[in-house]
Amino acid sequence: MTWSFDDDRGQHIVTASRPIRVLAYAQAAQTLASLGVPVVGYFGSQHHADSGASVGLDLPFVGSGDSVDEDLVKSLTPDLVVSVTYGGEVYGLSEAVAARIAEAAPILAIGIAGDRTLASVIERFHELAAALGADVQDPATDLTAAPTDPSVRVVALSGGTDTDAYVANPAYWPSLRMLADAGVQFTPTSTAGGWEVVKWDALATKHPADLVLYDQRPNSLGADRLATIPGWSEVPAVRAANVRAWNPEPPLTYAAAESFVSDLARR
Repeated sequence: MTWSFDDDRGQHIVTASRPIRVLAYAQAAQTLASLGVPVVGYFGSQHHADSGASVGLDLPFVGSGDSVDEDLVKSLTPDLVVSVTYGGEVYGLSEAVAARIAEAAPILAIGIAGDRTLASVIERFHELAAALGADVQDPATDLTAAPTDPSVRVVALSGGTDTDAYVANPAYWPSLRMLADAGVQFTPTSTAGGWEVVKWDALATKHPADLVLYDQRPNSLGADRLATIPGWSEVPAVRAANVRAWNPEPPLTYAAAESFVSDLARR
């Protein structure tokens, strides 16, 4: 009996039977595995791969971007590849690599950016996991309670380079949009995309935040590097040691979202 699923690029995915060997982008792999879908390996995240760090999955890692071990992919014999997409691309694979992998197994992409709420993204992964035969155990939880005082100004950012900070647009990232919808006051950004590039020496003026959510991925500048950047220490939240870890690529489940909100509320 054939299996089918419509992905968020408008692709109608059809296979001869329900897929049982899934290769997935790191974030999707974490999500699907936590929902009960067997995953045989993962690719990306580039943000971890570039630094040689792991994302905590005890699975074969096949690389990312152009640096994918296609022989290893073939040896894993996937019958479905699951990625995420920000704007129609297969995130985590270069276009050329994705085209070659698609010759062996169809690629399905779930949209996670733009005007999507976190709940809608989670429900899409629930839908996919159920279609893949999982008994999904991830009950919906109320994520509408604001975890911080609404008078507190918040900025989420990633340490890009020694000269530039990348400030996240909360309307673009589902986990941040969830906080904004719940009443968290983010400092305004000047981009419709994911990141506003801000010089470090202008950060305190443009984003005078009382709380910083800082990208915890290994590609983001660490504490030692940040300590050498004068603009970093000028942000009110940094002077007050009010900096919290933020993962822009969390597992897309209610359990992970509730943990994020609860952790933020406790601090």
